[in-house]
Amino acid sequence: MQNSAASRYQFIAHALNGDGPFRPVVSHDAHGQPITVQSSYLVRYPRESDLKFSRRNEVAFFDSPMAQAAGDFVGYLSERNPVRNLPHALYKTIADDADGKGNSIDVFWQAFMIEAKARGCMCLLVDMPAMDADTMGEQISDRVAPYLAAIKPEQITEYEIGQDGKFVFAEFAGRYIKDDGERVDASWRFDRFGWEVRAIKGGAILDAGEHPLDQCPILIFTEGGDFPAFGPFAPIADLSKRLFNLDSELDEILRAQTFSLLTMQVPEGSTDSQKIDAARVVGETIGTANLMVHTGSTPTFIAPDAGPAATYAARIDAIRARINEIGLAIASPNQRESGISMQMRFHKINAALAKFASQMEDLERRAWDLCRQWLGMSAAPEVQWSVDYSRADATTEPDVLASMQATGMPAEVIREQQRRIVAVQFSGADQAVVEDIHRAIDERAQEVA
Repeated sequence: MQNSAASRYQFIAHALNGDGPFRPVVSHDAHGQPITVQSSYLVRYPRESDLKFSRRNEVAFFDSPMAQAAGDFVGYLSERNPVRNLPHALYKTIADDADGKGNSIDVFWQAFMIEAKARGCMCLLVDMPAMDADTMGEQISDRVAPYLAAIKPEQITEYEIGQDGKFVFAEFAGRYIKDDGERVDASWRFDRFGWEVRAIKGGAILDAGEHPLDQCPILIFTEGGDFPAFGPFAPIADLSKRLFNLDSELDEILRAQTFSLLTMQVPEGSTDSQKIDAARVVGETIGTANLMVHTGSTPTFIAPDAGPAATYAARIDAIRARINEIGLAIASPNQRESGISMQMRFHKINAALAKFASQMEDLERRAWDLCRQWLGMSAAPEVQWSVDYSRADATTEPDVLASMQATGMPAEVIREQQRRIVAVQFSGADQAVVEDIHRAIDERAQEVA
């Protein structure tokens, strides 16, 4: 079947990367005036002219809240790297260069997780280059081993899902490099028995083959449900589009209404030409370095109402607060939040991190199993992702410790709270350093006893 969710995934990708219609391209005429807009997520006013709409797109800006939310989330996960047991040197080669581009598997996963968290779904191809090594040493030195390739779900054009939730087959568009170095737009197809590459123009088969795997080598990662699926961060893309328009509309209000309007009273019965002459004299005379002499009533300024701009600013703040809530953003120091509310927020973040880490652990295990089958080995690497992410408010944890000490809590409880403070303050430190601190806490507890 065709991928009906591709357009939705593409929209989320634009919100994540801040490109496409979130960065509209404006064309200009010979005089430098903006005239047309290729594509934009700004909604055009019913009576907005081409010139005004082009000018509004020319100054539009987008700061991609999705990238910040997904980046922060993955940053918390990256503080604790997975633990792996690699039983063969070829597995070590894959871990050191996971994608054939020199990126280690941890670096590869960091980029993969940002894309996956934004969409709630990603695909992973575990492929094997042609075997052209005669010995194991040459295979290791030349990196003739499986590699990982991230496939975005919007790239999937057609697919079929089996009852086991895995791909029966999947097709995606890409580039194929011929032996002579020519790059050809092609459609790649992988199924449970083999693969083939067809040129998009003409449909000729460029390459094909069989694989020794028991499944399609394209693995599916979702935060919940079968492919296609969308995660909890996906609504940030919709809010980002609304925020993009609100910022532009607020700019339009400020440009049109910020400057006060100078008014000048003229004598009763003045003709239109006299009014025009008086306005011209004032317009040419008034300035920061000029003095205007007048008789009669004093010229005054009419200041525009600040209500519309204030309403827009409040709405923008509300949208950003909603994005922060969906994106599990930690409250800023200036934000007033009760201790219980802050604690619940950190519990929510820790639970989301643990769930996502367990799903990534499952994906990596499946990827290593496909590597094992590609290499014809009996044992696959063992991997374990951390599920204990002690995100907490570093400013309140010492207060909790002081309260425990003041109320005479048992030494074991106080020691555990001290360990928790160390986990929060030194979450990114080396494990050996953390163990030394824990040892010092235990020694101090024995001295007090």
